[in-house]
Amino acid sequence: MPSPPRDIAPGLRHVWVNATGHERYYVDNDDRIVWIRLLTNVLDRLHWKCIAFCQLSTHVHLIVDVPDTSLPLGMKQLNMGYSKDFNARHDRVGQFVRSRYRSRRIVHGRDLVGAYAYVVLNPVLAGLCPRPEDWRWSSYGTTLRISDDFPFVEASLPVAEAGGSTEALRRAVDARAQEHLSRTATAGV
Repeated sequence: MPSPPRDIAPGLRHVWVNATGHERYYVDNDDRIVWIRLLTNVLDRLHWKCIAFCQLSTHVHLIVDVPDTSLPLGMKQLNMGYSKDFNARHDRVGQFVRSRYRSRRIVHGRDLVGAYAYVVLNPVLAGLCPRPEDWRWSSYGTTLRISDDFPFVEASLPVAEAGGSTEALRRAVDARAQEHLSRTATAGV
């Protein structure tokens, strides 16, 4: 059965990509840097804005503002370029990405803050770090102005939606983390 048609309307998108099976999407920091370089090329070429990203071991999350219907083109360029580089660097052949990228349209401000929190909290919920700003391979530290590692990230929209300051965004992210902990504790009882 063919895949259903994608929603490719312009706007904000939460996008994610997984490696095949239980393989790692990033084996080392060089992989992470290659992916970031490819992302910045796509951002520049297609005039996208990167709102947030978070690289984990087996997958990556991305929030982008796409001005037109170029999401499939940009994701094809990003995924193909990264897959080819990954396979060549790691002496690997065959399909690297599990399936085509997944995406979800972000429809309003509360949804944007929720998606943003979900993306940056991934390493915390996976047990990789105690706080989202501690994860080196996320744009959250740049947004909070703790680092300047990813100057291409433009997070003014979630900052505005959370209350207009990076501290308000931090509070919103922390509140989502507490909600998750409460749900997990309740589910375990």
